[in-house]
Amino acid sequence: MRQSLVRSAIACHFNNPGYDLVHELLTLMRPQSMNVWGELYPHAAGSTALNAVFLEAEVWVNQLGYKHEETIQDALTGEWYTEETRAEMLKTEPARLVQVYKMPESAIVDWLKMPDVAMGSDTMPIIAEGISWYTSFEDLPNTHPRGAGSFARALRMWRENGITLMQSISQLNYNSARPLGEMGLKAMQERGRMQEGMVADITIFNPATVTDTATYVQGALPSEGIPYVIVNGTIVVKEAEVLKDVNPGQPIRYEPTESRREPLSVESWINTFYAVPQDFGGGVPGTQPHYKDVVSCCD
Repeated sequence: MRQSLVRSAIACHFNNPGYDLVHELLTLMRPQSMNVWGELYPHAAGSTALNAVFLEAEVWVNQLGYKHEETIQDALTGEWYTEETRAEMLKTEPARLVQVYKMPESAIVDWLKMPDVAMGSDTMPIIAEGISWYTSFEDLPNTHPRGAGSFARALRMWRENGITLMQSISQLNYNSARPLGEMGLKAMQERGRMQEGMVADITIFNPATVTDTATYVQGALPSEGIPYVIVNGTIVVKEAEVLKDVNPGQPIRYEPTESRREPLSVESWINTFYAVPQDFGGGVPGTQPHYKDVVSCCD
């Protein structure tokens, strides 16, 4: 049971200091039958809540060597936090969204060259009154640009840095679908590749013009150079316009299956993870050698 649990694992958002070591570990684990992969996004700044533990001065300043006023930016106002202003904001709005600048822009090209790494695009939206399904992208409150521009940004940087197109395309789809499919998720065995019989989730882009427009100031702006998007065989973006009231997407779920849980007793756990105490008068059958056997072997 323990072995099966560690055969599949993902390193989420590992585009942080030490990313090269993480990628090395993932690469060396795969030949050992480990279904492990990484996921990152092509931006130098991350996104988190202001009360994240790693932003405390003890870690962020003393251990990692950053300065608050140079690296932590309010997502809504664009203002930079100092250690003092962060402490004040924590009293009233501890979960306020911030952009955290932690890596040089040059590192992004490294990430885009890594094989078997998937592209991430999740972010935390800012919920506000008056926001509806039909609110324009320009009028949405700010959030991290990876939510709107990660894929187009990766394609633009592919074009600008001489990275192979298939490497970039793999990061955007197959590198997510393949490892999940190998875990037994049937829906991902039918996605992430252009083949007969697969689910028709298709993005049609112009390789010469595709680019991101989302910024740290306006993180919800749509990308350009993508005239058509097809979801489950249905057009949802036509001539670069998002169609309204067209929702053909399907939920991705594991098929129902019998529980794979194995009962665990205290005794079996101790026998697995602890050295079993010995009775040197008579020994414990089936565990470690009898005391007299140990002595005789060392005469």
